[in-house]
Amino acid sequence: MAKRQGRVYLGYEEEVIGEKNQTILNYTVNKIGGLPDWPPLSNLQFSSKCPLCGLHRLLIVQCYAPLENSVYHRTIYVFACISPNCWIQSESWLCVRSQIQESLPTESSTTVVMPIVDTNLSWCNGADEWDENDNGDTANGNVMNVDNAPSPNNTLQRHSDEDEESNSFELESVEQALGNLQMFDAHNANMSPVQGAVGAIGAPVAAAELEGGDEPGLVTVDTPTAPTNDVEALLHQTAELPTDLRSKLVCGPLQFVPKYIFVEEEWNKMSSIDDKVNELLNKYRRENEIEPCGGDRVGGGGGGSEDEPYEEATPLHGDKLFHSFLTRLQSNPGQILRYTRDEPPLLGAPLPSTASTPESPCIPTACLRCGSRLICELQLVPEFAETLRLHPNNIYLSHLHFLSVLIFTCSQSCWHQSDTLVKETVVFQPEVV
Repeated sequence: MAKRQGRVYLGYEEEVIGEKNQTILNYTVNKIGGLPDWPPLSNLQFSSKCPLCGLHRLLIVQCYAPLENSVYHRTIYVFACISPNCWIQSESWLCVRSQIQESLPTESSTTVVMPIVDTNLSWCNGADEWDENDNGDTANGNVMNVDNAPSPNNTLQRHSDEDEESNSFELESVEQALGNLQMFDAHNANMSPVQGAVGAIGAPVAAAELEGGDEPGLVTVDTPTAPTNDVEALLHQTAELPTDLRSKLVCGPLQFVPKYIFVEEEWNKMSSIDDKVNELLNKYRRENEIEPCGGDRVGGGGGGSEDEPYEEATPLHGDKLFHSFLTRLQSNPGQILRYTRDEPPLLGAPLPSTASTPESPCIPTACLRCGSRLICELQLVPEFAETLRLHPNNIYLSHLHFLSVLIFTCSQSCWHQSDTLVKETVVFQPEVV
């Protein structure tokens, strides 16, 4: 995947890998899910069990990432435990790197075209097409019919002659049926003059009862019972895996539906801005930093001056880092991963500091094997989680989401002849709440 220096490569979800193509898969294929395609190593030993719960982890992504001027094929494999309590823990994730020597170096290139992603979702089409079941009443549940407004003496009024063809009840029949019962017009549950009535939005309207006593026709309204459950607490409860799914993971690894990943340079998305345009843009910026009077003072020094330099507006939520993260992702919609060995990761939240805590362990800055610095080589972005479906029934697990998954690798890609797999560092960043 790494072909040129100083570039960021973006991965996109492609088609599902069918059964007929399973036999041609190998360690040079970029893919989501499936089973790992290991290089031909005779002494390969690998355990996929999660150290936190003991369940088998699933392959999340396989990324072919050879280095320039290297004699090694190089592949990165990322695994994770799908148990809700483990998924959000960096310790339950695992990244291993494999390398196998190239005997006869070959060069191949593939032109990949970014697919057209249909973002015009039709959501709640026909939401206004409600079945009309008003039992002959032309007023709906939230709009009071002016003709049905209650009179001062709290009696029902006849409609005008213009409403003779409406579906309203005959008032004489209603009065004969109810006798001396006095009623308010409660067509609009939110505007009814009855005290203690509950709005139509958010809670059911309390039922009215006719009680006997000294005052015939007295109508009372029962106050609705307040909910006894803490809804907010219920939403934050962590769901467990289904029993049958957990049993399968105890016995052996499962797999996500395998899908191809195609790659393109993020730089290509801005190829229309050539060097000449960049030169003119930089010249314009330099000229606008100097006052029109020709002074030597750079920048708009005086507060409130018309020549004051432009300042980017702060997002309403105040989180500039997260705002920049989303803006960058939206410039290339549909991306599921980012790959680079030269640029820093695209962060939506700060990385853990040097102070390590159980909830936020610090990130090592040097390779534990050779002491070289670590780099963030691979980053999974939020859209990646939407591609994960359990094989073979295409099951979606709602708790499989994240802000970022960062893969830190050795900048020198250290390797010994006796190595088969080298463990790399994974940092899981949960969604911003």
